[in-house]
Amino acid sequence: MINILIRYGELTLKGNNKQMFINKLIRNIKIKLKDYKELLTFKKDTKSLVIELSDENFLNLVINILENIFGIYSISIVEIVSNNEQDILAKTLEVANKLTEGTFKIEVKRVDKSFKIGSQELKIKIASNILSNTNHLKVDVKKPNSQINVVIKNTGTQIFVDRINCSKGLPVGISGKGLSLLSGGIDSPVASYLAMKRGLSVSYIHFMTPPHTSKKALDKVFQLSKKLQRYNTNDFELLVCDFGDILKELMHIKEESYRITLMRRIFIKLANKICLRKRIKCLITGESLGQVASQTIESINTINSVSTLPILRPLITMDKEEIIDISKKIDTYETSILPFDDVCSLYVPKNPVTKPKIFVAEDLEKDLLLDELIDYTIEKKISTYFWKDGELSEKKEN
Repeated sequence: MINILIRYGELTLKGNNKQMFINKLIRNIKIKLKDYKELLTFKKDTKSLVIELSDENFLNLVINILENIFGIYSISIVEIVSNNEQDILAKTLEVANKLTEGTFKIEVKRVDKSFKIGSQELKIKIASNILSNTNHLKVDVKKPNSQINVVIKNTGTQIFVDRINCSKGLPVGISGKGLSLLSGGIDSPVASYLAMKRGLSVSYIHFMTPPHTSKKALDKVFQLSKKLQRYNTNDFELLVCDFGDILKELMHIKEESYRITLMRRIFIKLANKICLRKRIKCLITGESLGQVASQTIESINTINSVSTLPILRPLITMDKEEIIDISKKIDTYETSILPFDDVCSLYVPKNPVTKPKIFVAEDLEKDLLLDELIDYTIEKKISTYFWKDGELSEKKEN
């Protein structure tokens, strides 16, 4: 039997709502580990969770999944013994014998105050027992090679050496659902990931203009949403919107420099209507302040003005290098840089306006058949994909 100790971290600070956050995390863990459910037993308390794994051959696979679940602060493989001095001495010696040659330190935390030996006294007893029965270890309390941790709880004593840092954050879904405008570039997958870290379950919408955007460009988006699924809930959707009819209408505007501004405003209008139907609470975009012409304060304000929902921009203060670092960490970078253009990059004007005015954008839109085209696009030009058996499957309308 292998015992995996899961620490909640931030979740323990949620006051009266703490149990709701913990229960959501445990539900998420069970969903992600459903392929191993016959091997697992869950034992929780207010500050941590212990998962018993009956077959150690699956340990690495289980840990790899747990590392990517938001809401988990860290993990340790623990030995659990009774709150008996001799059992604790025996097990800590067994753990010490597995350490490589070098220095060690003992840390004791006495959560169960009914345990009669004080923390400092128990430290000395454990260290003395190890030194008396091993030849390869010495004590170093300042910079040890290894630290043996002993936590005495009402339910038993936990003994462990290593901590595996995990994704931290909040359990996905505890903050509701958001719709991410997934372009296929570097930024929007990272924005989606960071939104999940704060507890949002994220669905996606991607705008394409066939045949000008290729099937390979769409394949990029499929691959990105699959890569992000390891952090997401399993009930997310990917909406693929054929933006071609609206784009043809946009090509008629008088001020070419406003084309990208109007395009983004229409993305937001269309996404708002979809969110209303699907009871989604917010939009998520990958904008970073000042990164390109359409991401100035004036542009953001002009785009925001058409939304009735909050628009979250997790990357707003990040520079490109910081964004790239995260994209490499979550394994989306190599897919994002594949050379297949999205709708924005294909139709950006030579000199896009950097300080658009809301009233100018509104005047330009008056000459277009936007309301009709948006409604038509939502009804006829969106394909919906959902996660099933490790793949994205298209949802067929009855």
